[in-house]
Amino acid sequence: MDHNPETGEVIEERGADGGARYPAASTLSDLMLMLKDGQFNADSSAPLQEFATKLEAAGIDNSKKVKGKITLSIDVEFDPDREFSVLTPSLAFKLPVEKHGATVAWFTSDGRLSPNKPRQGNLFGTIREVTTTEARTVRG
Repeated sequence: MDHNPETGEVIEERGADGGARYPAASTLSDLMLMLKDGQFNADSSAPLQEFATKLEAAGIDNSKKVKGKITLSIDVEFDPDREFSVLTPSLAFKLPVEKHGATVAWFTSDGRLSPNKPRQGNLFGTIREVTTTEARTVRG
């Protein structure tokens, strides 16, 4: 049985059941592979691909730069009585919000939104149709 003389950590490649033992995580990549025995990393593949596809499509559709966000969060709960930590990972993807154009509106005194500026007289009301019953001749 090998061990690290500095830390006292037992270094074995196989557990009692013959399964592989993983070394302590030294990098974020090591930690990602350790989460849920690598299943968290594997399960993140499809959502990451979907995010990349949708973000690229949004940029192409709008013919401009678009921004997205990937958030990895790992809750760490340490239990001093049991001398171990429980790591609970989560992954969130945020795509840009699709905008549908802008509309100008004003707040009214009673807390509603209006397309008309309050306290300004109406310059143009509802357009009314004017019809005549007799035919007119336009002179040129």
